[in-house]
Amino acid sequence: MQTSARAPYPVQLEAAYPDQQSRWLALLRLPLSVPVLIFSYLLQGGAALAIWAAVLVSGRIPRWLFDFQVALNRWNVRAGAYFFLLTDVYPPFEGDYPVRYEIVYPDTVSRWKLVIWKFLTSVPHFIVVAVLYLTLAVVMPIVWFAILFTGRYPQGLHGYVAGILRWGGRVQAYFLSLTDEFPPFSLSAEAGPGDGRAYALSSGFGILATGGAVAGLVIFFATVGERVTVEVSYNELLAGQVVPEETRATTTSAALELIGAADPADGQFPFLAPRSGHHFVEIDFTLENVRPTSQPAIQASCFSIESTSGDGQEALMLVVNGRLSGVHLARYETAEALTLFELPDAERPTEFRYSALDCEFPILPEAEVITYRFH
Repeated sequence: MQTSARAPYPVQLEAAYPDQQSRWLALLRLPLSVPVLIFSYLLQGGAALAIWAAVLVSGRIPRWLFDFQVALNRWNVRAGAYFFLLTDVYPPFEGDYPVRYEIVYPDTVSRWKLVIWKFLTSVPHFIVVAVLYLTLAVVMPIVWFAILFTGRYPQGLHGYVAGILRWGGRVQAYFLSLTDEFPPFSLSAEAGPGDGRAYALSSGFGILATGGAVAGLVIFFATVGERVTVEVSYNELLAGQVVPEETRATTTSAALELIGAADPADGQFPFLAPRSGHHFVEIDFTLENVRPTSQPAIQASCFSIESTSGDGQEALMLVVNGRLSGVHLARYETAEALTLFELPDAERPTEFRYSALDCEFPILPEAEVITYRFH
């Protein structure tokens, strides 16, 4: 019985192999590629939301919008092909090019697969494509030197790099809903859509991986969102009469103990002088890393105070174990430290704050904080 061949995947990318390439164009490829890559970056994502909205409303993509997105993708493919030396031909805005990129127009597109489901099923592809692109860090120097010395792109590597662009282009088109056909796990131009087994395995892996990532983020935010507040007499702190054990505060990352303070501290550092009408305030403490697996960065940006006017400011300077620099504390290591602040003469501090994530993860300010309130 005769069996019919599988139809090719609706997203096609072909890169013509050049028999000879310019050595000097290869040598200057990085600076020559900069305008192309910038333009490619600016084009990204412009029509994606419009496509998803159209599919959600009508179950299809208007042909003009489909053609526009394909044209954007085609330009990006050309930019990538030029950057990866697949051709010496500078990418044109229109017309023929040695790297061909086409997508078969779909009459209808599934609404229920839109965005979320396609993201979940694409997760394994995203991982594989990311790994493949990482391999280019090894492949491209070999290609570059080969062209410089021989004037030729090694044919096997040419097919490999084109295959990576092809795989990435297929996954992008699938995720954008330019096609509902599941991409194959293949570099080959002749590969058809992924079969049911690959689709099922990818769906299961994507759901589990995404669920695990979401659970990890929930746990992360639950643990780093810790806030500890301790009430301390500022006068006793200045007099050195506080009991360090009573000022100990611990979070998931650090244990802090106030030792003393100097206010004013203008003469503590001969090489520094406060501005006119201002004075220095010094806060002394010990800091211990209580994380079992990491070495947090301790730097001046971790510390701040709030004054009687309600204004807050970061530390001007941090001294750790007698050194004017930030440090990475080893597991369960304890350091003696002091911070220096500058306040107007009429003001005194009302709070001293340590925020672990202000210095390690600035995008999550105030996520994990030890606050000392002075009375």
